Amino acid sequence: MAIKRKQGSANAENLKTRDVKARRIDEEDLADRLSELPDHVILHIMSFLPIKEAVRTCLLSTRWKDLFTSISNIELDGVLRNKALRNRFMKFSDGFLSLRKDISVDRFRLCCGPGIDHRKINEWILYAVRHGVRELDLIFQSRSFETRHFTELEFTVFTCKTLLTLRLFNLPSLVLTIPTHCCLPKLKVLHLTFLKFSDDESIRRLLSSCNSLEELLVQSCELSNLNKLSVCHPTLKRLTINGGHIDPICELEINTPNLVCFDFGYFYCEETRLSLINLNSLSEARIWIGFIAKMFSNFCNDTASAFDLMRALSCVQSFHLTGICLEIQAMLQSPSLIPEFPNLTSLKMGACYAGWENMLVRCPCLETLAFELEDFGPVDWHTPKKDPSCLQHHIKAIKIFALKRKHVEFQLIGYLLKKAGVLESLTVEIKSVTKREQRMMSKNICALPKASKKCHILII
Repeated sequence: MAIKRKQGSANAENLKTRDVKARRIDEEDLADRLSELPDHVILHIMSFLPIKEAVRTCLLSTRWKDLFTSISNIELDGVLRNKALRNRFMKFSDGFLSLRKDISVDRFRLCCGPGIDHRKINEWILYAVRHGVRELDLIFQSRSFETRHFTELEFTVFTCKTLLTLRLFNLPSLVLTIPTHCCLPKLKVLHLTFLKFSDDESIRRLLSSCNSLEELLVQSCELSNLNKLSVCHPTLKRLTINGGHIDPICELEINTPNLVCFDFGYFYCEETRLSLINLNSLSEARIWIGFIAKMFSNFCNDTASAFDLMRALSCVQSFHLTGICLEIQAMLQSPSLIPEFPNLTSLKMGACYAGWENMLVRCPCLETLAFELEDFGPVDWHTPKKDPSCLQHHIKAIKIFALKRKHVEFQLIGYLLKKAGVLESLTVEIKSVTKREQRMMSKNICALPKASKKCHILII
């Protein structure tokens, strides 16, 4: 018996040893298989790692020792609270860039907060430009940074011949001054966020230097220094201007014959002059309409400006209309002044505005209709005096977002189902209710009479 026990114990030890060896061989095989991949594949995998983790791969084996020095996507994040960590970050960044091979940079993203030496920032920006950077993101999150600190912006970034994408983000303490020798011949994408423009000529000079520009974003920028914001560009396809207000003295001019997508969302005054011309190529628009009085004391009603804006967009195929509820309703309740949208097939409204049916009357080819009820649900329900023709004969899909437990919202859905003769799908998103209430609401919606037998109802 003792001999059998010893033999059994020996067998168990042998099995355990074989299992450990097998696992070790499997792990080694896996490591070998990864190391056998071509350099460009490994570098692509490493590009998804934080830069410090990518550098640590040099410890894996001799095969990986110098791979990190060929990384072409560089992301340096220096938003740190602790002074010691900031010093380590600056030292690490200097060391990494000094070890990196002399090859081009595909993407360079630099994010700096308070306490980072602006001279170091200039050196890192210069490194990226000298190595033919194609995509450059510069994010300055500190009010202590001033325009005079960033000489490389003026002397290298705005004359970079290799840049395809440029994104600048800063608190408004940085005034964007564009040099007279600005030249960005290959730039296709330009994003300007939380910046302050020095003058009219500066922004005009920047845009005119980008002969290949296709996408422009001006978001939450300080425009108080401008008399005229002019966006006139023959190659521009996507334009976003949102997140702030335009002063009464400021004129907005947009002349973009090849523009396809337009997103506009600024407060502006009744004195503000809007000039939108040559938008015949426009197919998609998202408009946030808001008006403000001169001293911001109260909202003013200036539907004429809204109509001018709507007329300029009348060729679109997809339209998202949202903004200050009272202003849009004032516009929609003047149906004779609403322009016709002959090409519009998709309409999304930021609320169930009073007079919404007047908009539908002017959209004869509409196929998809959506309402967002998150902020502005219908207050009172008034059955439209005349049923829009597109609702009866063209609309195939209706979407209702952020439905709550309001009787008036069910009246809206009931009317739409009753009048939509060719409707194929109704999608309803229910929010802020319990599961039991959601089941009850779903049951009530599905029980509503429908004009279209093909209609499928989806509750989410």
